[in-house]
Amino acid sequence: MENKLNELKEAMDTTTHKGRHFTEFQKNKIRSAVHRPVETKSPNPFMVFIMTTVALCLIGFFVSTEMMVKKNETNNGSPNIVQEGSAIILPGDIPTFVQESDLDTINWDRKATTFGMNMTGNEGKSGIIGADMPSLNGQKWMWHLWDTDASDLTVVAYQRDSGTVQPVLDNGESWTIPLGGENNGADVHAPSSVTIPERGEWAFVLYTDGELFDVVVMEIDE
Repeated sequence: MENKLNELKEAMDTTTHKGRHFTEFQKNKIRSAVHRPVETKSPNPFMVFIMTTVALCLIGFFVSTEMMVKKNETNNGSPNIVQEGSAIILPGDIPTFVQESDLDTINWDRKATTFGMNMTGNEGKSGIIGADMPSLNGQKWMWHLWDTDASDLTVVAYQRDSGTVQPVLDNGESWTIPLGGENNGADVHAPSSVTIPERGEWAFVLYTDGELFDVVVMEIDE
């Protein structure tokens, strides 16, 4: 048995288990490295400045781009509706019941049509004889309204491109005229002289007895 143990010891001495793997000097270096505190390097101030500046520029770029997109979406919205909140200046002598919101929501796509006895307007609501060939020169118009027994008619003329708001009745002298009885199938009517001051797309906003009644949209180019 002792001989076998001696043989095993000799065999192990000839392998990597023979002798010491580390000298005392090497052990001391290892111990020193293990117990030495890890040094942390502080960030370079210049690099921090550069990275912060780049980040702020990117944030500003994305924010400004998003604002421009929203602005374009607003400006390129439906062309048939005047944008709400647009600057509309009402004349000082306009009737007090006329509201800017009445003009803000005009549907410019709802154009007047011709019906009946050469009437121009919105069939079954309002029609004008004499407006089938509107002119910049003074002319006579006969206003016809249905489903109302109102005693007076107010007409507010609004030019789309310029934002002009003004009277056109009595050649631009009056906002309101009295209404008469039935005529040409309409419940009430009224004749008037009319002057349109400039070409373009016009909305004639009609009020009866101070209440919004109808809007007649026409293109006037002569």
